[in-house]
Amino acid sequence: MRSFELTVLVLVYSGIMIFFLVPFKSKETKCPITFKESLLHITFHKKALLALLLINFLLVAIWFGYKQEIYHFNAHSGYPPISSDSKEIFYMCALLGYTVILYVTLALWISLKNLKRRVE
Repeated sequence: MRSFELTVLVLVYSGIMIFFLVPFKSKETKCPITFKESLLHITFHKKALLALLLINFLLVAIWFGYKQEIYHFNAHSGYPPISSDSKEIFYMCALLGYTVILYVTLALWISLKNLKRRVE
């Protein structure tokens, strides 16, 4: 995969995940929202379920895509059968790691924005 294709995929995935994780309505409270409350706030709302479904769909698509590639190679190449799980596991772990980094960054951004708004 070329760097341009990877960049576009990361931007699209990031945009969709941010859309799904940011709630429509923000809580108006008297005290500033802490990081922990921000994590809970972006986790437990209706759109977060769509983010979870997206992650599950992508993990299954990665897994079955590579399984199909290995099956196709083994069925049509005439070479001895191969078995490789390292590439798909790496991509799945990278997807989960990027999602966690995006999730924590988004929660930190929301809590800092709320804190800044309360200080003003």
